[in-house]
Amino acid sequence: MALKDAMPSVLLEKVVSLIHSKVPKTQANQVEQFATCLYAHMSKDDLLARNESDFYGAVLCLWNALNSSPCGETHLRVFNPSQAKHGWQSTHSIIEVVQPDMPFLVDSVGMALNRLGITAHMMLHTPLAIERQGTDIKRVSFVNDSKEDSDKVAVFLIEIDRQSSDKDIKQLEKEIESVLGDVAAAVNDWRAMSDKLAEVVDELPKRPFPGDKAELEEAIRFLGYLNNHHFTLMGYRRYDLRKVEGDVELVPDMASSLGLMNKPGKAQPEHGLMLSSFSESARREALDNSLLILTKSSAKSRVHRPAYVDYIGVKRFDEAGNVVGEDRFIGLYASNLYNRSPKEIPLLAEKVQRVMDKSGLAPRSHDYKALMNILENLPRDEIIQASVEELSHMAHGVLEMQDRDKLSCLSVKTVSAASCPVWCMSPKTDITPVCVKIPKGSSPKPLTVMKRWSLPLTSPSRAWPVPTT
Repeated sequence: MALKDAMPSVLLEKVVSLIHSKVPKTQANQVEQFATCLYAHMSKDDLLARNESDFYGAVLCLWNALNSSPCGETHLRVFNPSQAKHGWQSTHSIIEVVQPDMPFLVDSVGMALNRLGITAHMMLHTPLAIERQGTDIKRVSFVNDSKEDSDKVAVFLIEIDRQSSDKDIKQLEKEIESVLGDVAAAVNDWRAMSDKLAEVVDELPKRPFPGDKAELEEAIRFLGYLNNHHFTLMGYRRYDLRKVEGDVELVPDMASSLGLMNKPGKAQPEHGLMLSSFSESARREALDNSLLILTKSSAKSRVHRPAYVDYIGVKRFDEAGNVVGEDRFIGLYASNLYNRSPKEIPLLAEKVQRVMDKSGLAPRSHDYKALMNILENLPRDEIIQASVEELSHMAHGVLEMQDRDKLSCLSVKTVSAASCPVWCMSPKTDITPVCVKIPKGSSPKPLTVMKRWSLPLTSPSRAWPVPTT
């Protein structure tokens, strides 16, 4: 994105001149402030094939939307501007958004367009500070230049592939409206979800737990670590386990729902889930005496980044050691977790050390160092979700295969994963790894080729994870 002074001053002066010649004097200064803020970050490439008349028309339409939108409410419009109807024109369709500023808006709107296969030819977005006197806007400025009590508003002006039918326009509006609702649900309840996670962490030492004390302490440290800005919380709900006619029902406490699990207008389940509908491994994990359930959902996030949603379940036990419920948090692990060594992350550090201790390798030996290097370079998701036994199988599989002069594959069976990860190992010479997908429970043949790519051999393990979902 360009710097503020990247826009040619002569073009901005022409837009300002049009504003002062056509807009009533009572609003001309505010519209000029708005136009300056909106176009300040526009790149030089986006200036090509545009003129001051269309710039003026676009900013005036968006200003009218801002001026008529009550504080705290959202304006969303997708339309095809025409000279006769709107006073300006474009070969593209236009998306206007005015809404309270909050995190994740830019990424989430861009993801929505990508899901629909729509190209954004220009996306102007900036958080603005709005000072009002009653219902009238008196001043528009950048957030950094504003008073603390001013309204913080996000505005978007997006040019996209032209939508030729009303049906397509309405579908796009509905999708963006839904995404904005998801963002608001996750952001507005973030503090409540963080407080709930802290409450669960504080309660854990007092709750009955049939497992080892070391496991409990590791879980407490891990959850506390996540709550310190290493996990983007998006939803929470409390569940109870109830025995019913030879089965066990997972019953949601709807009143406890927060974030995306309490999104207004979202259909809520009337009944719980029977554990008999789960896979055998999932049933076993739901009822065993492990404290945490760490996995991923089968749906990709529509907020922040398009990754599969991470799921953290904290089990509750009775005095007899039976599972009686779960506190469930959903969201995304933060990028800083993926960029750190697993030895710096609670729970992961203990897992890695147990794998090393279990290996029987002599410390400081060649194989010991190679195994540690493999564990350091494994994807964090695999280390988080795998048990010590599964992690050991993974790492030793890579260790045994890494020096073979042929392409090899290693399947990694985890209890909670929705599919079976496969690792392709390259020999010492350059090779093109093949990305395959094998859903859990299906035959490993034939393999579905998803993607091919070439990579430099920089990692001693020469292993690449194969996406499986």
